[in-house]
Amino acid sequence: MLPALLSLLGGCGFFGSSQDGKGQDKKGVPVVKIQPAKQEAISERIEITGNVIATRTARLASGAEGPVESLKVREGDQVRRGSTILTIGKLAAAKSAVVAAQEDFKKEREELKAIEALVAGGALPGEQTDRARSNYARAKATLTKANETLDDYVIRAPWDGTVSKVLVTEGFYVAPRVVVAEMFDPSTLVLQFAIPEKLVPRIDSSTKLEVQLDAFANRRFTASISRLYADLDLRTRSRLAEARLNEKEKIVPGMFVRIQAILKTVSNAVVVPSEAVQQLPDGSKAVYVVVAGKAVRKKVKTGIEDNPKIQITEGIAPDEQIIIGGYERLKDGSEVKIAGSGEKQETKAQ
Repeated sequence: MLPALLSLLGGCGFFGSSQDGKGQDKKGVPVVKIQPAKQEAISERIEITGNVIATRTARLASGAEGPVESLKVREGDQVRRGSTILTIGKLAAAKSAVVAAQEDFKKEREELKAIEALVAGGALPGEQTDRARSNYARAKATLTKANETLDDYVIRAPWDGTVSKVLVTEGFYVAPRVVVAEMFDPSTLVLQFAIPEKLVPRIDSSTKLEVQLDAFANRRFTASISRLYADLDLRTRSRLAEARLNEKEKIVPGMFVRIQAILKTVSNAVVVPSEAVQQLPDGSKAVYVVVAGKAVRKKVKTGIEDNPKIQITEGIAPDEQIIIGGYERLKDGSEVKIAGSGEKQETKAQ
């Protein structure tokens, strides 16, 4: 019966420790958490967002009028330079025009050769050659125009790439200069981002970048700036920049990226947790340290902040015991007890 009663009383809070739950031991001494000030590298960073884009793109337009007759591709297809994307319905008529122009060209070429021979032999006057050459030139121009017109009815890939959009279907009637498909070159994919005007003087091609892409959770990449645009966007007051991943990874246009530009690095900085630095009423900053069992408040000057740590440029030396928890009720010179330092656990029982 007694063990059961003791268990019940313990569950109702009659068992306790030397800490009262308010950051103090049973004697009212504040219990604090400490951590030594460290000497390590710290970097000043700025986060910028951007997108993956292709710098080489093509919007393929129709050069002629007519219905889409043969559509050869779909979104995502890989195409080679010169491969057919689609043809337009009046292609047969255009081919016939080319054949007719070729025949006229051959005829005028043979006629020119014959007249040149006769003029050379004195059978015809010299002006006959001029007329024959004029007819030959006209036939050649007509053939060239017919071939160009034929090309207007066949839309081809200008280079190796990936089809990103197909904007028509077979039977769709298109007019001249209407965009029918879009494509991009995967080898030209870059990270594009905008640098705020105030940071423009601090970011150049040597700036190191750390990158996160939502498509690759919990992974960090590095990147190098490959291009800085010449001027600022007058609307956003920012400068466009492009960067390339240093690691090989499959990325696609439109991916969202978070970029951390490392503006400055101090290799042997004195650093403490950011939460340890207190703002005083006069605007200065201070840190509590433990010295001989007491909390001593030291005014400090800070430098680079890179959460969750901050650089102390003045006021703290490496390995000093910094109070990082339980400082809410501290006063300069207060006696403190360090959490986990061996305070005894006591139990009360009836």
